[in-house]
Amino acid sequence: MKALMYTGQRQLEVQEVPAPEGAFLVRVAGCAICGTDLKTYLHGHPYFKPPTILGHEFYGTVEAAPAQTGYQKGDPVVVAPYGDCGACDLCARGAGELCSHKRYVSSGAFCELVSVPLDFVADGVIRLDRPDEAFALVEPLACVLCGLDKVRLEHVRRCLIVGGGPMGALFALTLMDRGLPVDVVEPNERRRACLNGWGIPAFDSGAADYGAYDLIVVAVNKPELIAPAVAGVADNGTVHMFAGMPSGSSVTLDARAIHYRAVTLTGSSGFALAHFHRAYEIIRNNPDHYRRLITHRFPFAQGREAFAALERADAFKVLLRP
Repeated sequence: MKALMYTGQRQLEVQEVPAPEGAFLVRVAGCAICGTDLKTYLHGHPYFKPPTILGHEFYGTVEAAPAQTGYQKGDPVVVAPYGDCGACDLCARGAGELCSHKRYVSSGAFCELVSVPLDFVADGVIRLDRPDEAFALVEPLACVLCGLDKVRLEHVRRCLIVGGGPMGALFALTLMDRGLPVDVVEPNERRRACLNGWGIPAFDSGAADYGAYDLIVVAVNKPELIAPAVAGVADNGTVHMFAGMPSGSSVTLDARAIHYRAVTLTGSSGFALAHFHRAYEIIRNNPDHYRRLITHRFPFAQGREAFAALERADAFKVLLRP
């Protein structure tokens, strides 16, 4: 099969590789580029050593399936790249995203075929009413839902998203859909124009008054943004660290803000399968609302151009296709 191989920093090439083994195979229709994919491409990653196949935000059609699964060739599906076990202590405590017994698909999805373990099909594969590239956003939206589960939203009156990239936009859309006023801080003019065009208020960083917000979501991986958010958020407010920070980074916080002003600092990473299924239902009910975030589409053969568009912030969300 063809795969877009990550062969080193800033190096991608389409290669012929062996098709994955397994009884349940999914033919990839499209896979969106995640922020982690971009960081890996630009700087490397301790967990994704080249040569390897990146990509995990994908949808497609069933290529092969045993009869007992209830699927047949051609069924449109969206697949969770991993899933919690549902039985360990962390899963029982409602933190399935931290499960240490996760089940995974065979590889990244910048390729033609992905194998899904049979014991994961029932939990990790969702049959679609119809194929739609909007379902490539189920996984990132699941991460957003996981993050918001860490926040006491019943106490929130006004929200600020720091970082107006794809994840920041998903946070904004989700909070706005829940009836909460949201502003987004984004220094890139092109992205601000996209956000404002979608009805998401966005402005440059100089206009932000942190004290006007009781929820601040930091959706960009800059540790230096955490301390001002904690110091500035409204009394009894929450700062949520969503973006993955560089390895070894540290932050000095205003302890008095946390103690005397009852500021809460939370964080999240990834999702549990419950979030993935909730995200699917949200997108299924309003695919147009989310599909607009995908502004560029490239074939695997133009993988470098796709990553370059994201690096320049010319694109918002980019979809790669075989």
